[in-house]
Amino acid sequence: MTRHHYPARHRFRLLVLPLGVAALAALLVIPAHQKPSSATPAAPVTAKPRVFAYYYLWWSADHWRSSLGKNFPTSANPLPLPATLGASGCGTTSRYTGNHLTDVPGRIYSQDDPGLIESDVRQAAAAGLTGFAVNWIGTGAPTQSATSNPYSRRLQVLVNAVHKVNAAGIPFKLWLSYKASARVLSSAQIQNDWKYFVSKYGSDKAFDRVQSAKPTVIWQGSRKYSVTILKAVSTKFRSSLRILGDETNWSAARNPYLDGDAYYWSSQNPYTNPQSFGQLAALAKNVRAGGKNPDGSNKVWVAPFTPGYNKQIAGGSACVPRKGGATLRTLFARNGATKPDDFGLISWNEIAEGTYVDPMTRYGYEELSILKSLLK
Repeated sequence: MTRHHYPARHRFRLLVLPLGVAALAALLVIPAHQKPSSATPAAPVTAKPRVFAYYYLWWSADHWRSSLGKNFPTSANPLPLPATLGASGCGTTSRYTGNHLTDVPGRIYSQDDPGLIESDVRQAAAAGLTGFAVNWIGTGAPTQSATSNPYSRRLQVLVNAVHKVNAAGIPFKLWLSYKASARVLSSAQIQNDWKYFVSKYGSDKAFDRVQSAKPTVIWQGSRKYSVTILKAVSTKFRSSLRILGDETNWSAARNPYLDGDAYYWSSQNPYTNPQSFGQLAALAKNVRAGGKNPDGSNKVWVAPFTPGYNKQIAGGSACVPRKGGATLRTLFARNGATKPDDFGLISWNEIAEGTYVDPMTRYGYEELSILKSLLK
């Protein structure tokens, strides 16, 4: 077997995860799809929650340098923390002019490096995650290939990595998180991208098929698109893709064109906004009241949860402190009260927004250890 020489950050990540703190059983809410054991009705047997972590493909060496700014010492070994946090876990101050990140790996890395993405897959699978919701966008052109842009190139590497770990008996699958939120795209671009995806991966076994024979696509930022565009895209692709929206509100006008909802609420604050739990419960109820999809399936509800949020030096002001894992536990339990079909973990590696669980310098394995205990 070829031995890859990973950056320092990834050499230690192939080790077995340390045991996490025991899960608080009273807080765990069992998703609706879990079935009681017929042998022991008084003590039902439950399946572990299915969790897909949002996974971003933009981490090249240049992206790290751009995010850290030209004053950050990228050649240092180890890399210093680029920012300080106050005692609350917020109150963020950058230590370097031009920097937008609060954390760094041991060394600058690129997702184009051999073995890097496979290392992420193995790390996530070892923590009990069901898979990645991989953030991807094509070129928007009628003709595309796996080498048309960095996203497509890295998507293929990720698919190859999933095939490899599956062949070794490790369960791990993919959803697609279509990158259409930061910038509103034309209907033609979306359709060209999805046409390529279906032709390339429509029958690929790396993609999850447990709840549907069709690959799952989350249309990020779907709420920003008109009903006309939703209808045009859905009409063309609903037969080959399970299309989940990213809807803040679920309306009767939009309901016919989406198979369910996976609202991306990365900044949910359980401390200053406790009413958020009621808002999610109402959203879940409205989604489920939407009736059957064209293929006869029920509407799908994917509940978000996150370890925290911090965009105070990355163009925003909001911060949700991690509180030593308490935020992750609270959001998992309280959002789980909506009885989701699945969970969407925000995120594996959205470092600029501070929602990552990928082990880095500041928090190490803290959240992955907690996840492992929650997902037993």
